[in-house]
Amino acid sequence: MDNFNIDRVATLSHEACQALLVDILSGKLKVKDGGLFPVTPVGPRGPTAKVQPRIEACRADLIRMAGLEGGVTAKALLDQAGDRFVYTDILLVAKELLASGTIQESRKGRKATWVLGS
Repeated sequence: MDNFNIDRVATLSHEACQALLVDILSGKLKVKDGGLFPVTPVGPRGPTAKVQPRIEACRADLIRMAGLEGGVTAKALLDQAGDRFVYTDILLVAKELLASGTIQESRKGRKATWVLGS
């Protein structure tokens, strides 16, 4: 239903009005500037090609250093990273690795330490 004018609603049957209302309430259609427009689904973008090498470098270092005695912190990763990755990359990779069970996290206040999962 592209550019469906809101004034046309009065000419619709009762069933068509109900179907239209269901589409609006479910988020399939949006009302804008007196018309109805389909909502384009938007999902998570994920890493772009530009940052993918940074993410991979961070992932490799985090896994390697998490296997060391005592694990690794974000500060330790940043200290050895140079310009290869940034803090937000560490958070993203740590979140992914935690979800997959590759690493485990322990916290002391706000400071997180990651070790390889068992």
